[in-house]
Amino acid sequence: MYKTVEEKSVQKNDEKPFYKKLPRHVLFLIPTVLIVLLFGAIMGAIAGFMSTPQELEAKDTGDRQIAELKKNELAMIEAKSKKVDSEVKKKNPENVFTESGEINKEIIFKVQVLSSENPLESNSPRFNGLKNVWVYKENDLYKYTIGNKRDIQSASALQSELRKKGFSDAFVVAFQNEKRIPVRKALNYLK
Repeated sequence: MYKTVEEKSVQKNDEKPFYKKLPRHVLFLIPTVLIVLLFGAIMGAIAGFMSTPQELEAKDTGDRQIAELKKNELAMIEAKSKKVDSEVKKKNPENVFTESGEINKEIIFKVQVLSSENPLESNSPRFNGLKNVWVYKENDLYKYTIGNKRDIQSASALQSELRKKGFSDAFVVAFQNEKRIPVRKALNYLK
C-alpha cells in the first residue's frame, strides 16, 4: 500500500567552508570588530544631538539677542511711522473739501495685522511687541491695525516691513472719518 521513497546517497564533499579554514582567534575577532564599529556609529550619532551646557547657554543668549533686536526694530518702525505721520500732518490740513463742498477728514491708510472674536490686551503676545495698535470692530470681529499713512505707498511699505516681522497676513485698509472704506474708493478720492 504505502510506497517508500528510496533514499539516495549524497556524496559528501570533503571541502570545508571558508570560515572553518580560518583560525579560531580570527573567527572571534570578526564579530567583535563589527560590534565595536556599530557601537561607535550609534554613539557618534547620539553625540551629534547632544549639547554641552556652554552650547545651550550660547543658544539661549542668541535667542534673547534676536528677540531684543526684533523688539528694537519694531520700535524703530513705529518711531519712523510717527515721524512721517507728524510731518504729513503739518503739510496737510485735517479736513479736505470734496467736490460737493462737504468737509471730510483726510483719507488714512493703515495696515491690518490681526483680527479676533474677542478683544485683546494691548500687551498681548500676539502683537509681537508692536506699539500703538489701533482697534476697530466690524462684523463682530475686533480688527487690529498699525500706522496712519496718508498715501498707499507708505502703507504698502509698512505692510512689507510687518510681513517680514512675522505678520504674514498683514494687508492695507483705508479709513475716512474713522470708518473703514474700500481701498479702491479711497484711491479714487485721492485722484
